[in-house]
Amino acid sequence: MSRPLAAVTGGSGGIGRAVIAELEARGWQTLSLSRHDGVDVTDETAVRAAFGRVDRLDALVHCAAVLVKAPLLELSAADWDAQIDASLRGAFLCAREAFRRMRRGGAIVLVSSLSGVAGAEKFPGMSAYVAAKSGLAGLNEALAVEGRPLGIRVNAISPGAVDTPMLKISGVEGPRLQPVEVARVIAWLCSPESSPLSGANLRLDPASDAAE
Repeated sequence: MSRPLAAVTGGSGGIGRAVIAELEARGWQTLSLSRHDGVDVTDETAVRAAFGRVDRLDALVHCAAVLVKAPLLELSAADWDAQIDASLRGAFLCAREAFRRMRRGGAIVLVSSLSGVAGAEKFPGMSAYVAAKSGLAGLNEALAVEGRPLGIRVNAISPGAVDTPMLKISGVEGPRLQPVEVARVIAWLCSPESSPLSGANLRLDPASDAAE
Protein backbone atom coordinates (compact mmCIF):
# COMPACT_ATOMS: atom_id res chain seq x y z
CA MET A 1 0.00 0.00 0.00
CA SER A 2 1.39 3.42 -0.97
CA ARG A 3 2.21 5.97 1.66
CA PRO A 4 -0.39 8.70 2.26
CA LEU A 5 0.27 12.01 0.52
CA ALA A 6 -0.15 15.48 2.03
CA ALA A 7 0.14 18.87 0.34
CA VAL A 8 1.45 21.59 2.65
CA THR A 9 1.27 25.28 1.75
CA GLY A 10 3.89 27.58 3.24
CA GLY A 11 6.11 24.54 3.52
CA SER A 12 9.43 26.35 3.21
CA GLY A 13 9.50 27.75 6.74
CA GLY A 14 7.84 28.20 10.12
CA ILE A 15 4.90 25.96 10.90
CA GLY A 16 4.74 24.58 7.35
CA ARG A 17 8.29 23.27 7.42
CA ALA A 18 7.69 21.69 10.83
CA VAL A 19 4.52 20.04 9.51
CA ILE A 20 6.41 18.50 6.60
CA ALA A 21 9.09 17.14 8.93
CA GLU A 22 6.49 15.72 11.34
CA LEU A 23 4.39 14.08 8.63
CA GLU A 24 7.41 12.56 6.90
CA ALA A 25 8.61 11.17 10.25
CA ARG A 26 5.23 9.45 10.49
CA GLY A 27 5.57 7.86 7.05
CA TRP A 28 3.77 10.40 4.87
CA GLN A 29 4.84 11.67 1.47
CA THR A 30 4.60 15.46 1.21
CA LEU A 31 4.19 18.04 -1.51
CA SER A 32 5.49 21.46 -0.45
CA LEU A 33 3.67 24.43 -1.95
CA SER A 34 5.36 27.78 -1.34
CA ARG A 35 6.95 30.64 -3.24
CA HIS A 36 10.31 29.04 -2.44
CA ASP A 37 9.05 25.95 -4.29
CA GLY A 38 7.89 28.10 -7.20
CA VAL A 39 4.21 28.02 -6.21
CA ASP A 40 2.16 31.12 -5.48
CA VAL A 41 -0.94 29.81 -3.70
CA THR A 42 -2.86 32.97 -4.59
CA ASP A 43 -2.40 32.32 -8.32
CA GLU A 44 -5.14 30.06 -9.70
CA THR A 45 -3.08 28.84 -12.65
CA ALA A 46 -0.06 28.08 -10.47
CA VAL A 47 -2.18 26.18 -7.94
CA ARG A 48 -3.83 24.08 -10.63
CA ALA A 49 -0.44 23.26 -12.12
CA ALA A 50 1.03 22.30 -8.74
CA PHE A 51 -1.84 19.99 -7.83
CA GLY A 52 -1.83 18.66 -11.37
CA ARG A 53 1.34 16.76 -10.48
CA VAL A 54 -0.68 14.35 -8.32
CA ASP A 55 -3.83 12.37 -9.07
CA ARG A 56 -4.83 11.70 -5.49
CA LEU A 57 -4.38 13.38 -2.13
CA ASP A 58 -4.94 12.29 1.46
CA ALA A 59 -4.41 15.57 3.29
CA LEU A 60 -4.01 19.31 2.75
CA VAL A 61 -2.47 21.60 5.36
CA HIS A 62 -2.82 25.30 4.60
CA CYS A 63 -0.13 27.21 6.49
CA ALA A 64 0.56 29.99 3.98
CA ALA A 65 0.13 33.48 5.42
CA VAL A 66 1.41 37.02 5.09
CA LEU A 67 1.69 39.61 7.85
CA VAL A 68 2.26 43.30 7.20
CA LYS A 69 2.02 45.25 10.43
CA ALA A 70 0.78 48.80 9.93
CA PRO A 71 -1.81 51.10 11.52
CA LEU A 72 -5.03 51.33 9.55
CA LEU A 73 -4.29 54.86 8.32
CA GLU A 74 -0.94 53.68 6.93
CA LEU A 75 -2.06 50.31 5.55
CA SER A 76 -2.09 50.19 1.75
CA ALA A 77 -4.77 48.38 -0.19
CA ALA A 78 -2.04 46.21 -1.73
CA ASP A 79 -0.81 45.09 1.71
CA TRP A 80 -4.41 44.44 2.79
CA ASP A 81 -5.00 42.31 -0.30
CA ALA A 82 -1.76 40.36 0.15
CA GLN A 83 -2.76 39.26 3.64
CA ILE A 84 -6.34 38.37 2.73
CA ASP A 85 -5.22 36.56 -0.41
CA ALA A 86 -2.54 34.39 1.23
CA SER A 87 -4.87 33.12 3.94
CA LEU A 88 -8.28 33.09 2.28
CA ARG A 89 -7.84 32.99 -1.49
CA GLY A 90 -5.01 30.51 -1.08
CA ALA A 91 -7.13 28.29 1.15
CA PHE A 92 -10.02 28.38 -1.32
CA LEU A 93 -7.89 27.57 -4.36
CA CYS A 94 -5.98 24.76 -2.65
CA ALA A 95 -9.03 23.25 -0.94
CA ARG A 96 -10.89 23.16 -4.25
CA GLU A 97 -8.06 21.19 -5.85
CA ALA A 98 -7.78 18.94 -2.80
CA PHE A 99 -11.51 18.13 -2.91
CA ARG A 100 -11.07 17.01 -6.52
CA ARG A 101 -8.33 14.56 -5.54
CA MET A 102 -9.68 13.15 -2.26
CA ARG A 103 -11.65 10.37 -3.91
CA ARG A 104 -11.20 8.09 -0.88
CA GLY A 105 -11.87 10.87 1.58
CA GLY A 106 -9.20 12.90 3.30
CA ALA A 107 -8.36 15.58 5.82
CA ILE A 108 -7.86 19.33 5.43
CA VAL A 109 -6.32 21.46 8.17
CA LEU A 110 -6.48 25.25 7.96
CA VAL A 111 -3.99 27.13 10.12
CA SER A 112 -5.84 30.10 11.55
CA SER A 113 -4.74 32.01 14.66
CA LEU A 114 -5.92 33.28 18.02
CA SER A 115 -6.05 36.59 16.14
CA GLY A 116 -9.06 35.15 14.33
CA VAL A 117 -10.86 33.88 17.45
CA ALA A 118 -13.69 36.07 18.72
CA GLY A 119 -12.89 37.55 22.12
CA ALA A 120 -9.17 36.74 22.01
CA GLU A 121 -6.77 39.65 22.49
CA LYS A 122 -6.07 41.67 19.32
CA PHE A 123 -3.02 43.82 18.67
CA PRO A 124 -2.74 47.19 16.88
CA GLY A 125 -1.47 47.27 13.34
CA MET A 126 -2.81 43.83 12.48
CA SER A 127 -6.31 44.55 11.16
CA ALA A 128 -5.83 42.76 7.84
CA TYR A 129 -4.24 39.73 9.49
CA VAL A 130 -7.10 39.53 12.02
CA ALA A 131 -9.66 39.78 9.22
CA ALA A 132 -7.87 37.10 7.18
CA LYS A 133 -7.67 34.64 10.05
CA SER A 134 -11.26 35.32 11.12
CA GLY A 135 -12.36 34.56 7.58
CA LEU A 136 -10.33 31.37 7.58
CA ALA A 137 -12.12 30.20 10.73
CA GLY A 138 -15.47 30.71 8.99
CA LEU A 139 -14.29 29.00 5.82
CA ASN A 140 -13.33 25.99 7.93
CA GLU A 141 -16.92 25.52 9.07
CA ALA A 142 -18.30 25.93 5.54
CA LEU A 143 -15.87 23.45 3.99
CA ALA A 144 -16.56 20.92 6.73
CA VAL A 145 -20.24 20.92 5.73
CA GLU A 146 -19.43 20.42 2.04
CA GLY A 147 -16.80 17.79 2.77
CA ARG A 148 -18.93 15.61 5.03
CA PRO A 149 -20.81 13.67 2.30
CA LEU A 150 -17.50 13.14 0.47
CA GLY A 151 -15.70 11.70 3.48
CA ILE A 152 -13.49 14.79 3.70
CA ARG A 153 -12.85 16.14 7.18
CA VAL A 154 -11.97 19.84 7.57
CA ASN A 155 -10.63 21.34 10.78
CA ALA A 156 -8.76 24.46 11.81
CA ILE A 157 -6.24 25.24 14.49
CA SER A 158 -5.81 28.65 16.08
CA PRO A 159 -2.45 28.87 17.81
CA GLY A 160 -1.31 31.80 19.90
CA ALA A 161 2.18 33.19 19.43
CA VAL A 162 4.44 30.71 17.61
CA ASP A 163 8.21 31.10 17.51
CA THR A 164 8.55 31.89 13.78
CA PRO A 165 9.86 34.83 11.72
CA MET A 166 6.29 36.11 11.47
CA LEU A 167 6.16 36.49 15.25
CA LYS A 168 9.13 38.84 15.05
CA ILE A 169 7.22 40.98 12.55
CA SER A 170 4.21 41.13 14.85
CA GLY A 171 6.30 42.33 17.79
CA VAL A 172 4.08 40.34 20.18
CA GLU A 173 5.92 39.49 23.40
CA GLY A 174 5.36 36.75 25.96
CA PRO A 175 4.99 32.97 25.97
CA ARG A 176 5.15 31.21 22.64
CA LEU A 177 4.62 27.82 21.10
CA GLN A 178 7.30 26.04 19.10
CA PRO A 179 6.47 25.09 15.50
CA VAL A 180 6.94 21.39 16.29
CA GLU A 181 4.22 21.58 18.97
CA VAL A 182 1.76 22.94 16.43
CA ALA A 183 2.92 20.41 13.82
CA ARG A 184 2.15 17.48 16.12
CA VAL A 185 -1.45 18.63 16.50
CA ILE A 186 -1.77 19.10 12.75
CA ALA A 187 -0.35 15.65 12.06
CA TRP A 188 -2.92 14.19 14.46
CA LEU A 189 -5.72 16.04 12.64
CA CYS A 190 -4.49 14.51 9.37
CA SER A 191 -4.47 11.00 10.83
CA PRO A 192 -7.31 8.48 11.24
CA GLU A 193 -6.94 8.93 15.01
CA SER A 194 -8.95 12.16 14.72
CA SER A 195 -11.57 10.68 12.39
CA PRO A 196 -14.64 11.73 14.45
CA LEU A 197 -13.57 15.39 14.29
CA SER A 198 -14.67 17.81 11.55
CA GLY A 199 -15.58 21.50 11.61
CA ALA A 200 -13.60 22.05 14.81
CA ASN A 201 -11.28 24.98 15.46
CA LEU A 202 -8.72 23.97 18.06
CA ARG A 203 -7.30 26.80 20.16
CA LEU A 204 -3.63 26.32 21.06
CA ASP A 205 -2.40 28.45 23.92
CA PRO A 206 1.32 28.68 24.75
CA ALA A 207 2.32 27.56 28.23
CA SER A 208 3.67 30.27 30.51
CA ASP A 209 7.19 28.82 30.39
CA ALA A 210 7.31 28.18 26.63
CA ALA A 211 9.41 31.27 25.94
CA GLU A 212 12.35 30.07 28.01
